[in-house]
Amino acid sequence: MFPYIGETPVSRKIKEFNHVDDIFEEVAEISNASDGTRTIGQELWYLIPLFANPQYLLDDESFNLINEYHYIIDYNIPLGRTLDETDAHKLEYFTIIKNEMGVALRHRQEKDAKKR
Repeated sequence: MFPYIGETPVSRKIKEFNHVDDIFEEVAEISNASDGTRTIGQELWYLIPLFANPQYLLDDESFNLINEYHYIIDYNIPLGRTLDETDAHKLEYFTIIKNEMGVALRHRQEKDAKKR
């Protein structure tokens, strides 16, 4: 619940978060500060819970997009009849989802290999 006080993960300063826009501003700071050793998705996965509830950032549209991606992949459903008729934004979103899922899978495989 707003307002609340939290430490920002990039600057490590104490900040008052009064509404969701304050969280999105911090997300932008995280994105801008990324050094490329991890993907933006990984940075957000690890850092958002340090200062905010991730549910403030995920709306029904985001969940529906991820579910749609899985339906298309799992059931081999085409995204459009032709490439020209396919929504360019969805192609971009699905590429991001695919890349982040690939990174997450590799990360899990590396962790599992270290356990052995």
